[in-house]
Amino acid sequence: MSNGPSHPSNFDENDYARPNQPWQCGWAAAGHACPLGPTKWGLCRSAHECSPYMKGDTWVCARTKAHGGTCDEGPLPDGTCCKQIQKCQPVRSVLSRRGVLSFTVFAAALALALIILGSPNRQNLVSPGDLTSKHSQVVDRCEECHAAATGGPTDWIRAAFDESPARRQSDQCLECHSELGPNARQPHSQAGALLAELTSLRSQQPAEPRHPSEGQDDAPNSLSKFARAQAGPACATCHREHRGTTADLTELTNEQCQSCHVESFHGFTNGHPEFSAYPYERRTRLYFDHLSHYGEHFAAAGTGRDRNCRDCHRSDTAGRYMLVKEFESACAECHSHQIHDDTTLGIAAISLPGLDVDALLANGRTIGQWPRDYPLHVEAAGTISPIQRLLLESYEGYAVVDASLSDIDLRDLRDADQVQLRSVESLVWLLKESLHDIVRKGHPEIHRRLTSVLGGQASEQQITALANSYPLGMAMKMQEEWLPSLLTEVEARRAGDGLPETNDSAAPDPAARLENERRESAMLASGWYLHGSSLSLRYRPLGHADPLLKTLLDVSALGLVNDSAATPTQATLRDLFEQVSSPFAAGRCTKCHSVDRDQNTHARVNWHPYQPPLDLHKFTRFSHAPHVTLLSDDACAKCHRFNAAQSTVTSLFRPEFIDRHWHPATDPHNFDSNFVPLSKAGCAECHTGNSGRDRCLTCHNYHVH
Repeated sequence: MSNGPSHPSNFDENDYARPNQPWQCGWAAAGHACPLGPTKWGLCRSAHECSPYMKGDTWVCARTKAHGGTCDEGPLPDGTCCKQIQKCQPVRSVLSRRGVLSFTVFAAALALALIILGSPNRQNLVSPGDLTSKHSQVVDRCEECHAAATGGPTDWIRAAFDESPARRQSDQCLECHSELGPNARQPHSQAGALLAELTSLRSQQPAEPRHPSEGQDDAPNSLSKFARAQAGPACATCHREHRGTTADLTELTNEQCQSCHVESFHGFTNGHPEFSAYPYERRTRLYFDHLSHYGEHFAAAGTGRDRNCRDCHRSDTAGRYMLVKEFESACAECHSHQIHDDTTLGIAAISLPGLDVDALLANGRTIGQWPRDYPLHVEAAGTISPIQRLLLESYEGYAVVDASLSDIDLRDLRDADQVQLRSVESLVWLLKESLHDIVRKGHPEIHRRLTSVLGGQASEQQITALANSYPLGMAMKMQEEWLPSLLTEVEARRAGDGLPETNDSAAPDPAARLENERRESAMLASGWYLHGSSLSLRYRPLGHADPLLKTLLDVSALGLVNDSAATPTQATLRDLFEQVSSPFAAGRCTKCHSVDRDQNTHARVNWHPYQPPLDLHKFTRFSHAPHVTLLSDDACAKCHRFNAAQSTVTSLFRPEFIDRHWHPATDPHNFDSNFVPLSKAGCAECHTGNSGRDRCLTCHNYHVH
């Protein structure tokens, strides 16, 4: 029963369809749904067609026109509708059916996920694809590469919205790929300061004209802010796994490259900058003048046959680089005689300086026996050889003696004062003690003294090589011939006794002695020999790559430091370097082998031509093999064209290798190349957009190390 109508004033209209209710009346499909509809639990709640209401003392029918209007019978006396409705079976609404379907699918997916996660083979079940062949050989578990794999579902959800797992995952990549260096997380594996410098240099280069449709770059730098970020991109930004065993992890598209490089262009032939001095970044490590050799020495009229580039160059096993052939096959034919040139004096290892003996004796100086009557000692220098000085520096008191005699010519002591004469006397006895210790104690004594002087600078291997190279037999012969009383003199002086008397024998016939020395020198091709005219024990190289000369140059190069920071030992090493590195010295090593020196490092002799390791990655890469094959015999000359400006140079030694004082030039970047830089136009003949060989990765590496 009701006290009023249960319908609004516009009850003549259709019933409310209840679109948001989960259940609908079961009679709705027959066209006469009940007005109330089912409960929210899907129970039918309509038993009559209306709910009569009281009007005055009479019950009035409340059936709407949609259901036939008021009935003729009217309500029962107790106010109950006379039209009873049979209960229906309510049905779900469309919205409710969708909700049930969604919940069912979600529940099934969740159940399936729980089953998978609980399975022992869950990793295989959730794998997105096969690893590449290289990774599949070394990776057994997901957690070896995925930082979030060791956690639970909560950690995985957090990892989807947090970038820290991506950084940890990159760290796991670098545990294996340590070859990328300390800056592997930075763009191109380079330090931020270097990237900023390269970016600055790139922005200073004039840009090529662009089509109006391409627009202009607003950023002053060539790298985007993302690329210059301190953290750097994650490894997975470019290297995507699980794409099959044959997938190439290093493959990048031009769009990926230019997502960081804001100064972008369409392709190699359309917008790529012109080359700048490529590929000639420095002088060659071996001193070789292509212009003079091809213009004069290699001409058919001069050698009997014409030569080409392949007579001196060969490709490496990978076909990437053109290497210089060995000395024996490329150079020995013309240059072997310069190494074995017997017209040059060998390197002096032990030398006795020429002395003004009369001045010493006149001033009461005691020097014992000295070969002043030897008829051929006119070539004996008034100084001590650098190799001998290295040994003398290990003796106490030599530093003071050497400093006082820095400007003295030992062959003329007439104007020397008493302090200098006393220093000359001390020097003579230090020389005798040095030769005495070599003869008596041999190589161990030489090694001990060189170690005390060169330890911390030269390596143990170098010191041992120098010590063992001393010819003890020749040193004994030198002592017996020129200072026969030396052993007894030194031992008596060390014991505090008087010097023994010496019996100077008559000088031999000078002409006969000179003839004998010349004959011995002509018979000697190389090795150690005594040179009486200079009172020295000398060495000529045994051939190309002589181990002793290489060691002397490597050790003496340690002395090439700033004069203000040079120690006495380094000053001696510098003098030794000037002696052995002269293009006119025995062996003439630096006539072909250049010397490099950086601002913060010692000098280094380039004993070998450039031999890049196969795993070296620069910004630009180039493989010679396909180009030489395609271009045949004209391949070299087509790309490497002679510099016409250099063809007028007629100097014997080019200044980038030998300076005006006939010393090796040590700056490898101060040079004029024999060849003009490569041009982009030459490469663009083949590397066009239509050829498919103009992608960024065709010529560029990403990781540079």
